[in-house]
Amino acid sequence: MRGFAILLALGLAALVVYCVALVVTSIRNGPSARLRQKGTWKVQHYSRNGTTVVAVGLTTPRGDVIEEHVVARIPDETDDWQARFLEAKQEAEERAFHLNQPT
Repeated sequence: MRGFAILLALGLAALVVYCVALVVTSIRNGPSARLRQKGTWKVQHYSRNGTTVVAVGLTTPRGDVIEEHVVARIPDETDDWQARFLEAKQEAEERAFHLNQPT
C-alpha cells in the first residue's frame, strides 16, 4: 500500500511539472505565436523618403503587420519606375502565395 502511495505521489508530481512547463512555454511564446498562426501574408507597398517599398507582410485579421519582408526599394525618380514596381509587385505576390501555403 505504501509503495502505491509513493508511485501515485510521483505521478502527480510529474503531472504538475508537465503542466507548469506548458504554462511557461505558452507565456514565453506569448501572443505572437498565436498571431503568427492566424496571420496571412499580404502584398504591401508604400512610399518612404522618396522611395517606394514593395513588401509582403504577415498581417493579423485586425490588419496589424507583425512581420515584413521587403522585396524591393525603388527610388521615386527612377525612369523605369513603373516596370520595376510591377516586377516587384509580382514577386511579392508569388512570395505571399508560397508563404501562405500550409507546411
